Amino acid sequence: MNDTASIFEGHTVRFERIFAASVDRLWVYLTSPEGLRTWLADGAIGPDRVNLSFANNGSEIHGAVLIWDPPRIVEFEWSGGPTQPQGSRVRFELAPHAEGSRLVLTHSRVRAPAAPDFAAGWHRHLDTLGVVVRGAEPAADRPSWLELYRRYAAVENGTTVSSRIAITGAAAKT
Repeated sequence: MNDTASIFEGHTVRFERIFAASVDRLWVYLTSPEGLRTWLADGAIGPDRVNLSFANNGSEIHGAVLIWDPPRIVEFEWSGGPTQPQGSRVRFELAPHAEGSRLVLTHSRVRAPAAPDFAAGWHRHLDTLGVVVRGAEPAADRPSWLELYRRYAAVENGTTVSSRIAITGAAAKT
């Protein structure tokens, strides 16, 4: 499992993770108010709209659901928040895996300067989801958003900080 993001051309952030939960169970975490509040934000995703409220920074995210294919795919507009007021898209794709489920999260149409911000945020939230689906609490000593942001920003700027962070496309050129 690769627990870090790939940043493509500076405007797409992609994660692929394996979770110890069935596709149906993970779908509930990704879309329902009860599931979302355990790892991401208050709110709901689908079937027609997304509404998320992030208590940690006061951001409100709203948008239309563009693809709703339970329990495999949901894609929605991401509008709101300080780094991407409008125009980006988030897609969750689920597939069965021998260890549970494979999630591919793609956040596209990101304004280039915001890619490390979203990479760090999604990284931290997905870490939380991985722990929550196992019935545990996130470790207090896990990397902070700021630590992750600095690592992704360094890679975004063409400086390799960790072999565990992958970057491809124009942003990888020095």
